[in-house]
Amino acid sequence: MRYLLIGIMAGLLILPAWAFADGDSISAFKAESLYRAVALDWKVRTPFTQEVVFQILRSDSFPEGPYEEVATVPYDKRKRKYKYLDKSIGAESNYYYKLIVKGTDETHGPVQARPFFSPPAT
Repeated sequence: MRYLLIGIMAGLLILPAWAFADGDSISAFKAESLYRAVALDWKVRTPFTQEVVFQILRSDSFPEGPYEEVATVPYDKRKRKYKYLDKSIGAESNYYYKLIVKGTDETHGPVQARPFFSPPAT
C-alpha cells in the first residue's frame, strides 16, 4: 500500500494514498493523432510497490465501447514516462483509448484520437 506524508506543524501525518481524490498513480494520459498511427503517452506519479502491467484498450466506434485490447506494456520501476505507438488502425476515423493498470485496476480515459491517412504536405 502506498502512503503520502503530510507535514503538520511539528509532526507528520501519514495517510494512505487512497485517502486523496487524485490518488491515481497515473497522470497525463493522452492520445496524439499521427499519420496512420496514434501515440499514447502517460506518466507514473509514484512507483508501484506491486507487480503491474499497463493494458491498452481501443474502441473503434464509441467512447462507451466496446473496447478490445491492443497491447500490454510492462511496468519498469526505473521509468516514469511511457509511450505506445498504435499502428494497427485501419481507417481515418475516431478512436478511443483506455489505460488499465492491471494489479491496481485503475482505469484512465477514454481519450480520443483521429489519425490522418493523407500524407502530410511538404
